[in-house]
Amino acid sequence: MLALSAPAITAALQSIAEKSPNQPPDAVINALLARELIHRVGTHFEPTEFGRSYFRRAYSLRPTW
Repeated sequence: MLALSAPAITAALQSIAEKSPNQPPDAVINALLARELIHRVGTHFEPTEFGRSYFRRAYSLRPTW
């Protein structure tokens, strides 16, 4: 399985969620599929419940204490 950093995963999820014409490489898509962060819907991919949760958590505000 391809090792991906958190920023790489969130960037790929954002690109997929926005249905950007510049999709991530096949290796990244396969890694996200293996982690069940995305799923195929027809001819395109969409984030799963886990993918949306991962994306929200990556951009959530953290306390500054």
